[in-house]
Amino acid sequence: MKNGSRKGAVLKNRSSSFVTLFFWVLLGAGLTGVLACSASEGGSSLENAQRSPEALAEAALLALAASDPEGLDALRVTRDEYEVFLWPSLPDKAYVPFDFVWSLTGPRSRKARREIVSEYGGLPLELVKVQLGEKVEVYDDFTLFQEARMTVRNTQTGVEGLIPLMDVIVEMGGQWKFLNFGEDL
Repeated sequence: MKNGSRKGAVLKNRSSSFVTLFFWVLLGAGLTGVLACSASEGGSSLENAQRSPEALAEAALLALAASDPEGLDALRVTRDEYEVFLWPSLPDKAYVPFDFVWSLTGPRSRKARREIVSEYGGLPLELVKVQLGEKVEVYDDFTLFQEARMTVRNTQTGVEGLIPLMDVIVEMGGQWKFLNFGEDL
């Protein structure tokens, strides 16, 4: 109900306002419970997450083909996702504030994304393979793959190589996203 329309509303009796309040409290509690259940039962609340590391790589290649930095960035963990879902489990939280870590991670990833789109945007690339690497950190609710690499092929030239897009990727409840973009250009 909008504030303006609420001013003109007159409650007929106190019991109807109590019933309304009780309804909203139950609805809020129910939604909170549903969201908590879906996160704890393997459902991920990561926006634009993909179903596999290969699907993540394919989505990234589509964004690159379109020279779409925003589409590419949508595949990366957002500030809120990092702070809410990942940060509470990471050991760094005991030593440094989240805002400091994000102030380093966010700009570096944006810079890497711009460079990657500048260098590879518009190229006809196809995925050859994704390698997750051996450096893996497993937490209660998610896993970090810190040496993820993507091999691609230029469909016009046939040349294959690593593309410095993947660096650290996250798997949470069967959903995959980039934690950040690689800086190895």
